[in-house]
Amino acid sequence: MIYRKRGTVIRYENGFIVRSTEAGEAIDNGTFRCAPIEAEPLTITSDDVKNIARRIEAIADVERLIVSEGIAEHECDGIRWTEQTKRVHVAFKRGAMRAIVDLADFELDDVQRAADALARATSERERPQRVRLAPNIGAALLPSLIGTIELWQSAAEHDGKGLPVIEQKLTNPPWPNWWRPSYRTRPVRMPLHVRAVDGGDMQDAPRAVALLAPVAGNVLHVLLEDGAATTIAVEQVRAVRNTNRWYPYAAGSFGAELLV
Repeated sequence: MIYRKRGTVIRYENGFIVRSTEAGEAIDNGTFRCAPIEAEPLTITSDDVKNIARRIEAIADVERLIVSEGIAEHECDGIRWTEQTKRVHVAFKRGAMRAIVDLADFELDDVQRAADALARATSERERPQRVRLAPNIGAALLPSLIGTIELWQSAAEHDGKGLPVIEQKLTNPPWPNWWRPSYRTRPVRMPLHVRAVDGGDMQDAPRAVALLAPVAGNVLHVLLEDGAATTIAVEQVRAVRNTNRWYPYAAGSFGAELLV
């Protein structure tokens, strides 16, 4: 197998703009080898990245902010495809509390909700009997729920080997498709573009709108819309409302409002 990639990423990180270009080749014939190659860099402007960074920094007190946009051309054993990406990672701070939001687009509604809730932040409280997880938090949790609720891999044109991503219910490995985070590493079998299935009665309950720490298995430390912080060990998903918005968790998952 021969895989080649060339790409350019514009990245804003804490006040600085970095333009990164790379081109590389990986050969796997039992022994995996990779190396940079000569290639014409792809062109992308920094305008959108700068604009989004300015808008986020105007919302609230930012501790860490990364905004990036990229374009890459891939070739794997004669199959060619192009990928464009957008990413946002922001951590807002208030005292010792940090609200974290990760996005795969430049729509900032999740960011605004997190900042608004943090402005109302009070203290840690016991978990309410029921909690609704906003779609951005549901997306972060879905990869940990494989095998416990009905989840599907969504169809797409290309996986890390250029093969079609198969629409398939996710039950047990081995997974049918491949994820390749870099030309410098071998692709690995992973569920791609995970989505939940609608079901159950979505009741009114306090709503969690931001993570206060990365997901740890089934344990979430979250910020509720009213400003309270709480920790949730998810033992049962009582209702699901799926969305079509994609988030950059694991090898990708779609937002889902979950009642837990």
